[in-house]
Amino acid sequence: MKSKGHILVVEDKSLIYKRIKMLLKEHHYTVEDYTPSVKEAIANINKIKPDLVLLDIDLKGEHKGTYLGELLSSKYNIPFIYVTDFDDNQTFYEGLKTKHGDFISKNKINLNEENLRIIQTKPHLDEERLIRSIQTVLEQNKKKPVPIIKNSILAYVDYVKKTKELGVDELTQVPIALKEIAFFTTDSEEVDEDKTKNSNKTIYVKLQRNNARIQTWLKKSYIVPSSLSVILKSMPNYFVRINDYYIVNIDSEFSLQGRINGKYIKVADQVLEISDRYKADVEHKIENLYQKIR
Repeated sequence: MKSKGHILVVEDKSLIYKRIKMLLKEHHYTVEDYTPSVKEAIANINKIKPDLVLLDIDLKGEHKGTYLGELLSSKYNIPFIYVTDFDDNQTFYEGLKTKHGDFISKNKINLNEENLRIIQTKPHLDEERLIRSIQTVLEQNKKKPVPIIKNSILAYVDYVKKTKELGVDELTQVPIALKEIAFFTTDSEEVDEDKTKNSNKTIYVKLQRNNARIQTWLKKSYIVPSSLSVILKSMPNYFVRINDYYIVNIDSEFSLQGRINGKYIKVADQVLEISDRYKADVEHKIENLYQKIR
């Protein structure tokens, strides 16, 4: 049966993690490897973006689950559910600020180490409560703004301005592997001669509104009929927006070539400016992405 979604379980107690993993697999979800800390969770998110995160609050390491919850909501656009030992109002309202999908007490569903060790005469995990919450949150977030299929994105091979001449049904779409993408941009490949004359750099004609161009590290171009803000919500965390006109792949060895004075980034032989508006997020994502190899 086709997977209902990929779930990251951030839980520092291995027995509880194994029980949740078993339950999720029984209900046809795929599950990420054991992840007991926020640091390891970020590393796993950088490798593959989960559809949902089940998040404990009391974790190994320097950060609590609420810290990751804030990142999931504000930076990664990944829905999540707290599954925690804590059941007090202070923790609940602290978690509520991070815009979680649900807040479930482990005690209410008998999901703690003591209950899981008790013999079968005692109450079991309330599977229905947990699974229904997962399915509800996934349903609320299931619509993908751009067509992502098996780590690829469907894109048009023809420049979108031809749609008026040929009709949308006559254009060909092809899947482009995300790892092959150097950047998304609202710039076309056509140079704006007038603006370039009055500038110290090359200025390109902009695409029609709500359209973006993919450029691969092999310098092939494709068109996606979506805005950059919509595209970014569906991308893995190794894609980062650097200014109003570009989203770049900072993970590919073929595209990312480095940074220049913290103000520019070199991608697929192009030097692109990092605007002040996005600089903090760029630094944050680069730091998190490359921490796993330090």
